[in-house]
Amino acid sequence: PSSISADNLALATWGSAEVLANTLHKHHIDFSNGIDNEKITGVIELGAGTGIAGLAAACVWKTKAILTDLPLIVPALEANVMLNEDRLETHGGNAVCGTLDWDEPKDLVISNSSTAGKQRDQNVRARVLLAADTVYSEEHPPLLVKAIQARLELSDKARLILCYPLRFGYLDHIRDLWERLEAAELTCVEEGREKVDESWEEDEEYEWCVWGWKDAEKAKRQSGA
Repeated sequence: PSSISADNLALATWGSAEVLANTLHKHHIDFSNGIDNEKITGVIELGAGTGIAGLAAACVWKTKAILTDLPLIVPALEANVMLNEDRLETHGGNAVCGTLDWDEPKDLVISNSSTAGKQRDQNVRARVLLAADTVYSEEHPPLLVKAIQARLELSDKARLILCYPLRFGYLDHIRDLWERLEAAELTCVEEGREKVDESWEEDEEYEWCVWGWKDAEKAKRQSGA
């Protein structure tokens, strides 16, 4: 959201982003039917930061990922994509960057490096939405859910994958997020806990969870799609 300070977040990879990136291979996602058309893309990462989770998803699942964040973050995010172009090509993935304000989530501005321009995409949704360490303030849960409702594909195959640190100060925000996701007709289908490797010199636990629509057709009707 435009009201939240970026504070050079693109220069640091948070533990939850690494945990999320390293657990993606465990999740079987059905990318058949409709992916990479004008309305459905493979992956959108919300609050991407360095983009490590979205880049990993593009490689692991051999699909297109749109890495989104605040305007101040996107230039560094674009640089990270360029640094990983060879790796993406080797693994059959593709990544682009975009600006997405969670308070106005239907206004996605995608950077197009091939034309040195930008395009607005009001309608694209993702088979998979990723978000790592995006809930650390009371204003985040309602904004994040608003973005999820606008950008997650309205399909039984669609999945939302979240990861966050289990810090005491964040637990109320996480509880609020879960309640809001359930009220938005999403249900948790899988969850687990991991720790980062020893090089991080921390003993913190991270929780990841996978969500899907309770009733995709109902969600589609409610959205007016």
